[in-house]
Amino acid sequence: MADIGDYCCSIDRHLHELLDDAHSQRERTERQEQAYQAPQLYYVVHVSEAEKLSESGSSFIAYSISFGDYEVKRRYSEFESLRSCLCRLYPTFIVPPIPEKHSLAQYAVLQKRAKEDHHIIERRKRMLERFLNHMAEHPILSSEHIFHRFLEAGVSWTEVLHSPVITGLPKTPLHSSPSKAPGSSIADGSALQLPKIAATNAFAADVPVPSALAPIKNIEARWMDCELFTNKYANQFSTVIERNERRIYRKLGELSSDYAELGATLNGFSLLDHPESLAAAIEQAGQAVDNSYIEIGELLTQMEADVGEPVHQYAQYSLILKQVLRFRLLKNLQLEGVESALVRVRGKLESLLQADDEAKRLAQALESNHHGRRHTVAGQSIDEYTPSAPAHDQADEE
Repeated sequence: MADIGDYCCSIDRHLHELLDDAHSQRERTERQEQAYQAPQLYYVVHVSEAEKLSESGSSFIAYSISFGDYEVKRRYSEFESLRSCLCRLYPTFIVPPIPEKHSLAQYAVLQKRAKEDHHIIERRKRMLERFLNHMAEHPILSSEHIFHRFLEAGVSWTEVLHSPVITGLPKTPLHSSPSKAPGSSIADGSALQLPKIAATNAFAADVPVPSALAPIKNIEARWMDCELFTNKYANQFSTVIERNERRIYRKLGELSSDYAELGATLNGFSLLDHPESLAAAIEQAGQAVDNSYIEIGELLTQMEADVGEPVHQYAQYSLILKQVLRFRLLKNLQLEGVESALVRVRGKLESLLQADDEAKRLAQALESNHHGRRHTVAGQSIDEYTPSAPAHDQADEE
């Protein structure tokens, strides 16, 4: 466990204490059972209930979040804005997904009751709980203070969204750049020195945003392999596994409806004039069919929570991976654009330096020539204007 001074607030410390306790409990269980347990998500944060609240004349569903002695209520739009802020702060991180908004089909069928549908609310509760626990276990995002403010009771989330940390972010993550200053995320590998927010570089705002269709000159083989694997992974989950899971779920739902209809028919048929033994047999058959209907209903509920939602979440992760890879691609294009601009500017600078050197040499030559001419003119003037000796002096000399 880290020292108390390593935590930014009491919520940060409490979350890590709960995670440490859960990890210790799993280790004790493995030692007692002498069997390896596959890694599982530590559920230290719980979304216990959902209730309808009203504010400023509008109603919404609030989800109760509890962990240890802490409890806070947040609405779905606040979960959505939290994840959006984290994606802007850490564009190279795989931020865990949340359930999507209501589809147009759900709004068309349920209309105003779409937000209050029990099935949708329960599904959201489970997926939002997974999101919070994935965040709590993340080695860096779990220490993000914005996440702690989200879990703190009595904190206005609107005020958090209007804080300088959020409003000071550039409109696009492509105009932000990680810093190599001490304590930044890429300065070293120490988790305790990672930043609470993503560092930005003011000079990056002047770099134009490239088009994703622009060709890349130099691309590493590992990134090509990563993109190929991600596309294969996304296709496998979205078009194969998830589609087959939905088909099985739909078939079981149809079978459940058939059992419900058959059970009702047999129970009604047993009430007609039949011999007592035959009526009892028909009634027992109807009860068996009713039990099958109930069991299939429970199977569908369990299947959705334990199979359907995790499979859908994996499909969401594939899309997140694509977004992160696309960000890396655009950053690579930005880097190549900056390198090309630097080459052009360096060429102009060298030509300007050469022209400056030529100008200096010319100025020196002109200056030396000018001094030489002044000396020549001065010598000629002395010889030309020196007075001649008197005539009688010349005669005496003769």
